[in-house]
Amino acid sequence: MLAGILLAAGESKRMEGAFKPLLKWGTRTVVGECVHQMGRAKIDEIFVVLGHRELEIRQALAGTGVQYVINHDFQQGMLSSVKIGWAQISPSTDAALIALVDQPMIPTALINQLINAYYAQDEKRIAVLSYEGKHGHPIVMSREFEDELMLMANDAPYGLRTLIDRHRDEILEVEVDDPVILEDIDAPADYERLSKAVVPHYAFRKWNP
Repeated sequence: MLAGILLAAGESKRMEGAFKPLLKWGTRTVVGECVHQMGRAKIDEIFVVLGHRELEIRQALAGTGVQYVINHDFQQGMLSSVKIGWAQISPSTDAALIALVDQPMIPTALINQLINAYYAQDEKRIAVLSYEGKHGHPIVMSREFEDELMLMANDAPYGLRTLIDRHRDEILEVEVDDPVILEDIDAPADYERLSKAVVPHYAFRKWNP
């Protein structure tokens, strides 16, 4: 059984006043598109980790069937959200896919490619998407890392990457031909560039929640 953990608790500090999860993305919001793509993938349960403006995100995701986890300490960093989301997954879950709300452009096909590759083998306990040797998101991690993950400090300098780097010999690199896995919406210019092919297209200044 595979859980999906979508990290959406942050404040979008680099977005010049806009709130990233609620920006328009075609006929949905950014967070709505992430949930839509994950919901069509081979994921058994989806947890959305919320913090900043969590009630508004709940409203945007009404009817999607996802479960919500509130991180009151989201300002401590992304790792705190990973941990609180991980703590909620079902006992029968053997792995979790960790995704970022910054990446609404990751399609179901790439998510499933990662999942299929992970479950097609039993040697590696971490699976990452890779483009030309560079690792991207989302990632899949075995439940076996739970104890180690929970012992990490929320403000660990490199967050989850610290754990992954400790276990480089256990990483399955899933090579894809799409550089989108290396992209994320970090600033308004990223939103404009990455959403150009989305229909309908919204210019950043025209829709600024």
